[in-house]
Amino acid sequence: MKSNNRLLYGIILTVLVLWASSAGVIILTLDDWSSRGTFGDLFGAINALFSGLALAGLVYSLYRSREELGLQREEIELNRKELIKSRKTQEKSEKALEEQARQLRAASKINGLKILIDYYTGILADAQKPEDIKEQARTRRRELIKEVDSLIDRLSDDELE
Repeated sequence: MKSNNRLLYGIILTVLVLWASSAGVIILTLDDWSSRGTFGDLFGAINALFSGLALAGLVYSLYRSREELGLQREEIELNRKELIKSRKTQEKSEKALEEQARQLRAASKINGLKILIDYYTGILADAQKPEDIKEQARTRRRELIKEVDSLIDRLSDDELE
Protein backbone atom coordinates (compact mmCIF):
# COMPACT_ATOMS: atom_id res chain seq x y z
CA MET A 1 0.00 0.00 0.00
CA LYS A 2 2.85 2.42 0.80
CA SER A 3 4.51 1.76 -2.58
CA ASN A 4 1.21 2.64 -4.31
CA ASN A 5 1.08 5.92 -2.36
CA ARG A 6 4.71 6.68 -3.26
CA LEU A 7 3.98 6.06 -6.93
CA LEU A 8 0.95 8.35 -6.80
CA TYR A 9 2.93 11.10 -5.05
CA GLY A 10 5.73 10.70 -7.60
CA ILE A 11 3.34 11.05 -10.52
CA ILE A 12 1.68 14.13 -9.00
CA LEU A 13 5.07 15.73 -8.32
CA THR A 14 6.25 14.98 -11.88
CA VAL A 15 3.10 16.53 -13.38
CA LEU A 16 3.48 19.64 -11.20
CA VAL A 17 7.15 20.04 -12.17
CA LEU A 18 6.34 19.62 -15.88
CA TRP A 19 3.48 22.11 -15.58
CA ALA A 20 5.62 24.71 -13.81
CA SER A 21 8.56 24.23 -16.20
CA SER A 22 6.27 24.52 -19.25
CA ALA A 23 5.00 27.85 -17.89
CA GLY A 24 8.60 29.00 -17.50
CA VAL A 25 9.54 27.88 -21.03
CA ILE A 26 6.48 29.67 -22.50
CA ILE A 27 7.29 32.90 -20.67
CA LEU A 28 10.94 32.80 -21.76
CA THR A 29 10.32 31.89 -25.40
CA LEU A 30 7.24 34.02 -26.25
CA ASP A 31 7.66 37.78 -25.89
CA ASP A 32 4.19 39.26 -25.50
CA TRP A 33 1.02 38.16 -23.80
CA SER A 34 -1.12 37.96 -26.94
CA SER A 35 1.20 35.39 -28.55
CA ARG A 36 1.31 33.50 -25.24
CA GLY A 37 -2.54 33.50 -25.16
CA THR A 38 -2.73 32.28 -28.75
CA PHE A 39 -0.25 29.53 -27.95
CA GLY A 40 -2.32 28.52 -24.90
CA ASP A 41 -5.51 28.39 -26.96
CA LEU A 42 -3.88 25.74 -29.13
CA PHE A 43 -4.08 23.33 -26.18
CA GLY A 44 -7.86 23.67 -25.58
CA ALA A 45 -8.54 20.50 -27.56
CA ILE A 46 -5.83 18.64 -25.64
CA ASN A 47 -7.42 19.75 -22.36
CA ALA A 48 -10.74 18.30 -23.52
CA LEU A 49 -8.96 15.10 -24.56
CA PHE A 50 -7.31 14.70 -21.15
CA SER A 51 -10.60 15.42 -19.38
CA GLY A 52 -12.30 12.74 -21.48
CA LEU A 53 -9.48 10.29 -20.76
CA ALA A 54 -9.76 11.05 -17.04
CA LEU A 55 -13.51 10.38 -17.16
CA ALA A 56 -12.91 7.14 -19.09
CA GLY A 57 -10.33 6.09 -16.48
CA LEU A 58 -12.78 6.81 -13.68
CA VAL A 59 -15.54 4.79 -15.38
CA TYR A 60 -13.11 1.94 -16.03
CA SER A 61 -11.92 1.87 -12.41
CA LEU A 62 -15.53 1.84 -11.20
CA TYR A 63 -16.31 -1.02 -13.58
CA ARG A 64 -13.25 -2.98 -12.35
CA SER A 65 -14.23 -2.34 -8.73
CA ARG A 66 -17.67 -3.72 -9.47
CA GLU A 67 -16.13 -6.84 -11.06
CA GLU A 68 -13.82 -7.29 -8.06
CA LEU A 69 -16.77 -7.00 -5.72
CA GLY A 70 -18.54 -9.71 -7.72
CA LEU A 71 -15.49 -11.93 -7.43
CA GLN A 72 -15.28 -11.24 -3.70
CA ARG A 73 -18.96 -12.06 -3.34
CA GLU A 74 -18.43 -15.38 -5.15
CA GLU A 75 -15.43 -16.15 -2.96
CA ILE A 76 -17.40 -15.38 0.19
CA GLU A 77 -20.21 -17.65 -1.02
CA LEU A 78 -17.70 -20.46 -1.66
CA ASN A 79 -16.21 -19.96 1.80
CA ARG A 80 -19.68 -20.08 3.33
CA LYS A 81 -20.45 -23.36 1.52
CA GLU A 82 -17.14 -24.83 2.67
CA LEU A 83 -17.89 -23.82 6.24
CA ILE A 84 -21.30 -25.49 6.04
CA LYS A 85 -19.70 -28.68 4.70
CA SER A 86 -17.07 -28.54 7.40
CA ARG A 87 -19.70 -28.06 10.10
CA LYS A 88 -21.75 -31.03 8.80
CA THR A 89 -18.63 -33.19 8.72
CA GLN A 90 -17.78 -32.11 12.25
CA GLU A 91 -21.29 -32.96 13.44
CA LYS A 92 -21.09 -36.43 11.83
CA SER A 93 -17.72 -37.00 13.43
CA GLU A 94 -19.07 -35.90 16.80
CA LYS A 95 -22.04 -38.27 16.52
CA ALA A 96 -19.73 -41.13 15.54
CA LEU A 97 -17.50 -40.43 18.55
CA GLU A 98 -20.50 -40.32 20.87
CA GLU A 99 -21.74 -43.65 19.48
CA GLN A 100 -18.28 -45.15 19.83
CA ALA A 101 -18.06 -43.97 23.45
CA ARG A 102 -21.50 -45.44 24.18
CA GLN A 103 -20.49 -48.77 22.65
CA LEU A 104 -17.23 -48.76 24.60
CA ARG A 105 -19.14 -48.18 27.84
CA ALA A 106 -21.46 -51.09 27.02
CA ALA A 107 -18.53 -53.34 26.09
CA SER A 108 -16.63 -52.49 29.26
CA LYS A 109 -19.72 -53.18 31.36
CA ILE A 110 -20.21 -56.55 29.65
CA ASN A 111 -16.51 -57.33 30.19
CA GLY A 112 -16.83 -56.48 33.87
CA LEU A 113 -19.89 -58.71 34.19
CA LYS A 114 -18.01 -61.53 32.38
CA ILE A 115 -15.17 -61.26 34.88
CA LEU A 116 -17.67 -61.58 37.75
CA ILE A 117 -19.34 -64.55 36.05
CA ASP A 118 -15.93 -66.21 35.64
CA TYR A 119 -15.22 -65.52 39.31
CA TYR A 120 -18.47 -67.19 40.44
CA THR A 121 -17.86 -70.06 37.99
CA GLY A 122 -14.49 -70.59 39.68
CA ILE A 123 -16.20 -70.72 43.07
CA LEU A 124 -18.65 -73.34 41.74
CA ALA A 125 -15.75 -75.40 40.33
CA ASP A 126 -13.88 -75.38 43.64
CA ALA A 127 -14.65 -78.66 45.42
CA GLN A 128 -13.49 -77.32 48.77
CA LYS A 129 -16.09 -74.50 48.93
CA PRO A 130 -19.07 -75.14 51.23
CA GLU A 131 -22.46 -75.78 49.57
CA ASP A 132 -24.11 -72.60 50.92
CA ILE A 133 -21.39 -70.42 49.32
CA LYS A 134 -21.78 -72.35 46.06
CA GLU A 135 -25.54 -71.73 46.16
CA GLN A 136 -24.96 -67.99 46.66
CA ALA A 137 -22.45 -68.05 43.77
CA ARG A 138 -25.03 -69.86 41.53
CA THR A 139 -27.70 -67.28 42.36
CA ARG A 140 -25.38 -64.33 41.79
CA ARG A 141 -24.03 -65.89 38.57
CA ARG A 142 -27.60 -66.32 37.20
CA GLU A 143 -28.35 -62.66 38.01
CA LEU A 144 -25.22 -61.52 36.21
CA ILE A 145 -26.00 -63.67 33.16
CA LYS A 146 -29.52 -62.15 33.04
CA GLU A 147 -27.99 -58.67 33.25
CA VAL A 148 -25.64 -59.45 30.35
CA ASP A 149 -28.61 -60.78 28.33
CA SER A 150 -30.56 -57.63 29.14
CA LEU A 151 -27.69 -55.40 28.00
CA ILE A 152 -27.33 -57.32 24.74
CA ASP A 153 -31.10 -57.17 24.12
CA ARG A 154 -31.07 -53.39 24.56
CA LEU A 155 -28.44 -53.00 21.87
CA SER A 156 -29.88 -53.20 18.38
CA ASP A 157 -28.05 -55.05 15.61
CA ASP A 158 -26.88 -51.85 13.90
CA GLU A 159 -25.48 -50.53 17.17
CA LEU A 160 -23.33 -53.66 17.55
CA GLU A 161 -21.67 -53.09 14.15
